[in-house]
Amino acid sequence: MKRRKTVAIALAGSSALTAVLAGCNAGATGAGEGGAKTVGLIRFSGSDVYANSALDAIASYGKSKGWKVTEVDANGSVDSANTALTNLATKGVDAIAISVFPTDALASGVASAQSAGIPVANWGGGLGSGVPIAADVAIGEPMAKRVVDDLDATGALLALGYRPGLPCQRREQALDEAVAKTDIKVDAQQITIPGQVESADKATQAWAQAHPKGGKLAVWACFDDPATGAAAALQQLGRTDVSTYGLNGTAEALSLVKAGKLTATQWIDGPSQGREIAQLFEKYWSAPDDFKPIEIDGDYKIIDKSNVDDFLAEHPELRK
Repeated sequence: MKRRKTVAIALAGSSALTAVLAGCNAGATGAGEGGAKTVGLIRFSGSDVYANSALDAIASYGKSKGWKVTEVDANGSVDSANTALTNLATKGVDAIAISVFPTDALASGVASAQSAGIPVANWGGGLGSGVPIAADVAIGEPMAKRVVDDLDATGALLALGYRPGLPCQRREQALDEAVAKTDIKVDAQQITIPGQVESADKATQAWAQAHPKGGKLAVWACFDDPATGAAAALQQLGRTDVSTYGLNGTAEALSLVKAGKLTATQWIDGPSQGREIAQLFEKYWSAPDDFKPIEIDGDYKIIDKSNVDDFLAEHPELRK
């Protein structure tokens, strides 16, 4: 298991930092003044199990501290996410956490929060003006290397991506870089959200039927949900010759690894990142003028048939 170091990032120029912290005194007069803090959580999609585990950790930590938690499901829509940001800012929450959407796509909503002096944390979407807290959940290089090594740098690969999400953007980039100097033929397919499992199932069935047995074949998905769809498609087709890979380490994916239906997944400790974001909110509230923008990393580990039993013994919460 590896831990990537937590990195503090200063935004370029004093004016940018001033913009991030603008109105912080106004934030002190929000919903939490004289009572419990109120935190808004904007879920990328109610069906995104892994991203939700990070926001659930924020909620759990907050409730243990007596915070009030307001939740919104953006259903994968960036327009809905911006609207939710604006609505939560209008309600005067003390902080907002959002997942997956790239910060640069949330300009209008973040501006509303920034004007109200409300800090926004983006789990997976990166830092930016008005977003002084972020978590990097991409960590795509280790699994990309694993895929290339398992294919012996040859064969055919179906890459199931999702460009609206920054984690998937970064993971696809890592995969592209890993296969660039190999003989692997990559077919890229974008999946849809909601419906990520079903769209991955459909894409995998079509690809597998176009790639009969023989040679090295694999399906890589930029997160576990479409990987489970790919595994289901291959099972329906009776194909045991195609390796499959996901990222995030959800309970569903780990159960498929244990059953031999998914080659590997890469677990990333999203809940720990969520708790760290909640603690950073507390740090921000205690001294907003001194707070420096920070993007945190997290623990990760590739799980396959060789170590899944030991991993699940260490993490019984991920048993399905």
